[in-house]
Amino acid sequence: MSRSSWGQFGLVQVGWVLIGLLVVWCGAGQAESLESVRGHGCYTFGDDDTPAKAKKASLALAQEQAVTSYRVYVQASSTVKNFQLEEDVIQSASAAVLQDLKIEKQEQKDREICTTITAKISPAKLDELIQQKTKAKDLAQAAQAPLLSAGSAFGVRVWTNKADGRYTEGEPLIISVKSDRDGYLKLDYYQADGTVVHLVPNVYGGNAFISAGQTYTFGGPGGREIFTIQGPFGAETIKALISTQPFDAGFTATRNVDDSRQYLSGLKTATRGVKVGVGSEAAQWAEAAVGLSTASKAVSERAGMRGTRAR
Repeated sequence: MSRSSWGQFGLVQVGWVLIGLLVVWCGAGQAESLESVRGHGCYTFGDDDTPAKAKKASLALAQEQAVTSYRVYVQASSTVKNFQLEEDVIQSASAAVLQDLKIEKQEQKDREICTTITAKISPAKLDELIQQKTKAKDLAQAAQAPLLSAGSAFGVRVWTNKADGRYTEGEPLIISVKSDRDGYLKLDYYQADGTVVHLVPNVYGGNAFISAGQTYTFGGPGGREIFTIQGPFGAETIKALISTQPFDAGFTATRNVDDSRQYLSGLKTATRGVKVGVGSEAAQWAEAAVGLSTASKAVSERAGMRGTRAR
């Protein structure tokens, strides 16, 4: 083999070595993105429980314990508890973030079933989930806070088709509004993904004038728009703002969807100088809001299996 051909072979060989090292490095990086966790949960079942249901409940509790003992959750637990998101984050993470779950041991003693599991978890995904849930709750609370410093001049109600405000993935959302006065309506839907959908007047066109004492429904069967609950899930808000005079440019949204925080900041600025009039010609204002809680099907199913806490 001549020197020149050996040199070519050496370059090729080195190239393959570098490629091999790159593959190994990438594989190691992927392995490092998942960490091992272990969980243990016990469920005591009653007369109405079947052994199969008890085993599922015990497994669910073991998954939750694996999440709550994991370092990323422990580090964020004070924030999660402060926002009253503990159950939501734990169940969402148990259903969506745990991977490669294996039952290490499952045993029954009398009417108690205990399960021990091992699993893999992505710290980045769990951190992302916690941040998304926290931001959604923070925005929902901000959206529900009063905009009018002087308070509402008349009564207005906004409600949905579920009295408890709890919705599961795929369920329809129907919104109703009723005002004690004739007026112009702004109806916004603050979603868990950090966006706000301007239902009235943007999605529903026209001048958004509503009559006193009449119920207006949005998203119902046979209507122009149908709203179906989809992810991301978490805390959400429907907010209605009514004025007896047309809204000026400061309240006009040019798009159907905006960033919630930016829009809410602009809305607060626009309402800062609003004065609730008392004369027949002066504008009078009113507002109302209703909170929602949305969850995936997997999380809702888990909620139905809850029992004695893991130990």
